[in-house]
Amino acid sequence: MTVGSSRVYGHKRVIELIRELMRREEPDGSLRSQRFPILVIEGFRGAGKTALLATLADLLDQRVPYARLDFQCNSRASVTQVLSALAFDLSRKCPGYGALRFPRFIVGQLVMELQLDLTDHAQARRQIVDALNRQRGVDTVRKVLVDAAGSVLETMVRSVGVTVVPPTRSLDVIARWLTKLATRFAPGQRIVLGAFQNWYGHRDLGLPHDSIDVLVDLNRWATDADDEGNRRRIDELLWAAFLADLRAEFSRGKRADERALNCAVLLDNADTELARRFLHQLVRARRQRAVSEQDDADPMTVVVTSRGALLSDVPGIDQALVTPDAFRAGPLPSTSDWSHCWWLQYRLPDLTEDEVGRAVTDMALAWADNQRLTRVVYDLTEGHPAATQLLLDTIARSHPQKWIEPEAILCQAWRDATSQHPFTLEDQMLSQLLGDISTTVFRDLVTCAAAREREQSLVLAGQGDMLFRGQIDYGEVLDPILWPADGSAGPALLRRLLRRRLAQRDPAITPTWPTVYGRLRQHCRTRSDEAGELHYALADGDLRLVTRRLHERLAELDSAAWTELLLSVVQAPHQQRRLEAPIDEVRTLVAAAELDDALVAVGRLVTALQVATNPFTDSRRRHLHWQIAADYAEVSRLCPGGPHAVFLEAERRHRREAEWWD
Repeated sequence: MTVGSSRVYGHKRVIELIRELMRREEPDGSLRSQRFPILVIEGFRGAGKTALLATLADLLDQRVPYARLDFQCNSRASVTQVLSALAFDLSRKCPGYGALRFPRFIVGQLVMELQLDLTDHAQARRQIVDALNRQRGVDTVRKVLVDAAGSVLETMVRSVGVTVVPPTRSLDVIARWLTKLATRFAPGQRIVLGAFQNWYGHRDLGLPHDSIDVLVDLNRWATDADDEGNRRRIDELLWAAFLADLRAEFSRGKRADERALNCAVLLDNADTELARRFLHQLVRARRQRAVSEQDDADPMTVVVTSRGALLSDVPGIDQALVTPDAFRAGPLPSTSDWSHCWWLQYRLPDLTEDEVGRAVTDMALAWADNQRLTRVVYDLTEGHPAATQLLLDTIARSHPQKWIEPEAILCQAWRDATSQHPFTLEDQMLSQLLGDISTTVFRDLVTCAAAREREQSLVLAGQGDMLFRGQIDYGEVLDPILWPADGSAGPALLRRLLRRRLAQRDPAITPTWPTVYGRLRQHCRTRSDEAGELHYALADGDLRLVTRRLHERLAELDSAAWTELLLSVVQAPHQQRRLEAPIDEVRTLVAAAELDDALVAVGRLVTALQVATNPFTDSRRRHLHWQIAADYAEVSRLCPGGPHAVFLEAERRHRREAEWWD
């Protein structure tokens, strides 16, 4: 079992939920779609969102009509182009469903492309009627979708089994495939589009409009589609036509009562402006249907992925949250609980340590201790799925080691056929976590990642002399990348890796590690943030100051408060780890600080804990934890009133911890 399959296993219940959201009820002996919200799968980069959609696509293929689209590849498209591409994909033949048709939607697309004489209304009406009556062949009307979808369809070609080719040739390839597809239909099969024009007058809402006049208006709007008002009118009308076609198709034919599941639309990376527009218009179309007291919900289940921004401006009353805890035991939540909502939010959890352990066990490495390797991997990635997979893949290719050394694993380099320069595992992790950003933004993120809290990161971002480009966009860059609200493993791992890059920054390039941590240290001092000041002082290498202050606070704080302060301080990163056994590194650092004899125990405890909590420390930690246990016992004797239970429990805990390590 790989990490990828572990994620699928962990999300079986989510897939069950999606099936429930696709289920059509049978209240009176005939199947009918229910009104379900759009399911938004949230997660940081590399959390497994795209992998989940891929799994869903595999499960749906040749069982239910479905379409899959990545909005990140279609940022310049329009809503109507996306609808055309989805209609094309949904119209593939599927057992039990046949080939879904979209005649009302195609009427609108065809009319928009007509060259009408808009100066003569009667002539324009005749032109529309003539054009619609000429469109009869299945292959002809499907070609309308190809033409209307344009470049959007190129990003969906894989789903219909056609090899993706350069843009200049791709539509030709689609056209040839379309010709082959058309031969599957009986020669006499026809779609008379003129029969579907009347829908534009009533729109299934009892409207009294003249359908041809509405279509003339649609053509007029399309001649100036850059106008925001015209674009909204076009999108609203074609969304309604698209959904009306779906409702009609699911009730058509002898096998209508066998279609127990909705069709599915899977949309990846739905944080773009186009995706927001597209989905909010779908919700608007559904709202209008609901307020008109129509009980025939559209038979389309929509699952989208987001990094968290999509629902940021959706009112709380319109959305519901389902948590991973709801899937771990017991029955699935009742879908009726969400009937009043238009959006359903689900955030992908990170891998648990047990899931990482299962993946490690399945690797069957002859040279590694599975429990120890699991601890190292989980401590480093905190369960981030993509980073965990990359790390385990690299370990599987590594030569056997006497101990597990994260620093060496991160630095392993390869060169593929498309790269002129070798890339390391660390490079791959950063690429997965960051995506495509400029070099300048990357450098500024490296600087801002030094902070341990968002507020302090914003302080750095607000000081022009600390940044390469003089300013950084909080909303578009800093918050969503370094400090998203979800608190998942991805951002924590990213900040950790970026701090390594700050440590490696050329001393001739400012701001340097000492400059950044000196500024943060000063900021905390002015705000009387003792924990922050000591944390950054330790990162800056000032062990002597940190030791003296903590020694003084032993007499001023109770044991629990002092321990809390200590553990906060020792989370400080190292500028440069020495490639020696962890216990030897501690001895070297303490000796270099030249501490007074009375301070040595505290200073050694601080240093040993800093090394032990560093996820890049190798697995030779047994002597390190023994030393920590001994120092906790000695520090306890320095406290007023003699040994304290908090310190004695910490001593026992680290003696037990030592058993895990080399």
